[in-house]
Amino acid sequence: MTDSKVVLDIVMNSSFDKDAGGRETWLYNFLPEILKDPQFKRLNLFGCKTPDQGDFSKALLQLDPSPEQKKRLSVVIFEKEKTRFPQAYRMFKAFKQHKDIENPNADYVLAVGVFEMLMVYRLKRYKNAKKIIWLRSIFSHEKAYAIPGMFRKLFLNYELKQLKKADVVLGNGDDIKNFYEPYGVTVEVIKNGVAMDKWKMPAPKLDRALHIAYVGRLSKVKGVEDYLRLIRKVKRAESKDQFVFHIVGENGIYKDEVAQLVSEGLAINHNSIPNDQLPKFLENVDVCVALTYASSEGGGGGTSNAMMEQMAAGRIMLAWDNRIFRQYLNESNAYLAEQYNVAELEEKLYCIANEPQKALVMAQKGIETIYPYSYVLNVTNFKKAVGLL
Repeated sequence: MTDSKVVLDIVMNSSFDKDAGGRETWLYNFLPEILKDPQFKRLNLFGCKTPDQGDFSKALLQLDPSPEQKKRLSVVIFEKEKTRFPQAYRMFKAFKQHKDIENPNADYVLAVGVFEMLMVYRLKRYKNAKKIIWLRSIFSHEKAYAIPGMFRKLFLNYELKQLKKADVVLGNGDDIKNFYEPYGVTVEVIKNGVAMDKWKMPAPKLDRALHIAYVGRLSKVKGVEDYLRLIRKVKRAESKDQFVFHIVGENGIYKDEVAQLVSEGLAINHNSIPNDQLPKFLENVDVCVALTYASSEGGGGGTSNAMMEQMAAGRIMLAWDNRIFRQYLNESNAYLAEQYNVAELEEKLYCIANEPQKALVMAQKGIETIYPYSYVLNVTNFKKAVGLL
């Protein structure tokens, strides 16, 4: 335990757009809580963006801490080149251009991801700082789709070598700990928090067509392709009018396929919805899907902010039965299907439609499951893990 006041740097490959994804959601909730702790005499946030991205540093500075707390917070977003060079190289090059980045005055540095940690190792600013990495997924699995099979073992070995150089490795899920520890990497698990009051809303309306939503980044690793298959499968069946499908998130490479579904009247596309508007949207949703893969061939890990928020909102959860979602979900609070099995997802939707009262009981159990998690606890557990408590 230490009573000394410390300088903490947080490094993220992000423009700090609060609607960009789970890491940003975590930061916007974690930061106000850690600013309340007087043990941190200074917090420096370093981000990175491409020329076409917005600068959201002001949004972080306006999270409404007290004037005294604001004086302790600095946010700098560097601009990186939009090229094919690796992320770590572009970040390092962008950071090096900042006049104060070599000033070695940070006591602790928190890298929110592996790319960020690779850059931290190379900066003189952090030579004597305690180096912490907070993993949000199993990195080698998350990137597997972009790596040829013959190189995946080499990629994993390199990743493990870098993780072992860190002073503290944190993970936001038990699956991350269970994956890395057999390789000799000790992982301290700090699960995500959720603002329960924000997501309090009426129970799902099951006296009409069932409204189902995919909310998040549209990417292969998150199972969006299976969700789109599910839409086509269900909407071509005789009971198609029982179900309404929603797609929420930046369409990206799936833009044309989503547009085709919309033109055929099979789905409603909302594109991105700002996080502060999601509670209003979810009031009209009955079922939320959680389809991230858990696989060495391409998959993520950790715990999902979006899923936790949907559980807090009392939505009915339809998810893969895998190690990611089993951290929170089970047969009593969610409908689980074998990973990749779209036919079983369809079957579970019919179970929900045919037994609405059972589905509502399961949704209520989801609220009870997620209730103990908070961002205040996040900060306490963080301080314990890094030796500040």
